[in-house]
Amino acid sequence: MTLVQASIANGGETIIIIADRLLTRSFGEDFPSYEFEGNSPKISSRGNLGVGFAGSALYADMATSLLIPTIFDFDEIVDAISDFVKDTRNATVSDEIFRVAGISWDDFFSNSEIVPEEVRGYIYGWLMEFRLEFGCIVAGFDKDKKAKVMYITEEGSTICATNFGMGSIGSGSLFSQMYFDQYNYEVTMSEIESLLFAYKAKKWAEAPTGVGLKTDIILFRKDGTKVEIRNEDVLMDEINKMYEKEKEENYRIKDGLLKELIKNSSGELR
Repeated sequence: MTLVQASIANGGETIIIIADRLLTRSFGEDFPSYEFEGNSPKISSRGNLGVGFAGSALYADMATSLLIPTIFDFDEIVDAISDFVKDTRNATVSDEIFRVAGISWDDFFSNSEIVPEEVRGYIYGWLMEFRLEFGCIVAGFDKDKKAKVMYITEEGSTICATNFGMGSIGSGSLFSQMYFDQYNYEVTMSEIESLLFAYKAKKWAEAPTGVGLKTDIILFRKDGTKVEIRNEDVLMDEINKMYEKEKEENYRIKDGLLKELIKNSSGELR
């Protein structure tokens, strides 16, 4: 279970990427995968944009290694990761077909009748269930200095989330997006307000989905400056303290309102 989220803030002048550190390790079909919290952030910066991965640590490392140091353009990075996912997916499917049927991908799909019915059934069933365990968000500023948020799916498809003002991936993504929607996030919010909002959305996703507790944040600005806040930094501790203080204050206000309601109900409520 994991979460990587990105949001546009300060009227398009800032991008905030926030993530936990949970990763999935897999050793193949014959071994169960497991999750662990890494020692380093799973979001990274390249120029004036950031990249974050969800799913398999192996695929994340492989995708990152393909981003040669000379690539900093937003669209080029999206295309490179998309191509990697498509190639990896196709290679995995091709290898499995050859392992089970003993023929190539092309031969199987052009003339599957040469394969026994039981084998065909297995392959088609496997294809329906196959998941690459990969997700990616690229967020930041393109060559025209426009704020953008893009998804790259496990099929290698690219989806633009810019118009929504935010995007998230991983098992905690549903709760993250619900928080942004329910509490009326606006991209016009100031940088600091948006930062606290994004942090609260991440905390919201922790409880129901088991998203990792360790948190890392990167802020990218249109002027080219950025701020990286690691889980171990003092500033991250200050952000968490502010979050906890706000929770306590909200509880105090709610408790006071409930007592007032009970008092004014003339004993009907208790």
